[in-house]
Amino acid sequence: MLIFHLTSSLPVIKTAVISTLLIGTVQLMIGCDSQPSSSNNDGTAQTNTVDKDMAKNDEMSVNPALTDTSVMDKEQTNEAADIANEQTVSPSGYQKLSFGQVITPELLSSLGMTKAKSDNKQCYYVSNPKLSYVDKKYGERASVLYQIIDGKVALISIQDPSIAFYKDINIGNSATDVMKAHNDELSYEVDKYAVDGDYYSLIANINFKMTKESPLGESLRDENIELKNKEYSLPLQIEYHIKGGQKLSDSTIKASEWTADNKNLLKGEVESIDIGIPEAIYLVEGCS
Repeated sequence: MLIFHLTSSLPVIKTAVISTLLIGTVQLMIGCDSQPSSSNNDGTAQTNTVDKDMAKNDEMSVNPALTDTSVMDKEQTNEAADIANEQTVSPSGYQKLSFGQVITPELLSSLGMTKAKSDNKQCYYVSNPKLSYVDKKYGERASVLYQIIDGKVALISIQDPSIAFYKDINIGNSATDVMKAHNDELSYEVDKYAVDGDYYSLIANINFKMTKESPLGESLRDENIELKNKEYSLPLQIEYHIKGGQKLSDSTIKASEWTADNKNLLKGEVESIDIGIPEAIYLVEGCS
């Protein structure tokens, strides 16, 4: 009986074990099938996220954040203008000094400028000792002189050929060059000490025009001028001192009276250039 019982139980046990193995195998297969599927789904999500991030970065690189270029351009323009003003004599002035600017000893000291010896407190000259050149005739001279009248910058005088002038005229240029630079709109004056006309001046109005005549040597008054350029607060003139010229028919010829014959008679070259207010231009003896 015992042997029969054991013999009949073996198939049952074997069947149970096989069933269990089959069920486990099926579950394992199902688990394996589902696991890769789950992993693939996660990978696709991660890939999509990475692609979106890369696309966003590409978009940012292609379309960078907008900046206010107008402000940057304005700052660069102002900086360039400041540099140009320091290097070129113009109606804006030269080397941080402008026309009409109040001059004090402290300001001159900060700019390294010195005052010429003079007993005239209302009219004197200042210059920068570091800015000089050697003239063949006069030796070492100041490249630029500033004339101060009543405590303000009234005139800037260029003596050095290397100093830039905003009209692109330099010491040594011809009288013809000067006329071309101003479209022939200049007046002519013979130097009072040059009886043969070998020294004379060509004078140009920068930002105003005469509305009524003013005799030679007489200061121009506010009612005699009409401002044409509001950028400058003062009426200014340019005087080109010409050497090596010849005497024309009259000591003074206005711009409105220039004739082709007179213009063709112009000879000589620029010896110095003055730019300043009319009161300073018409001071025949300067500050003396």
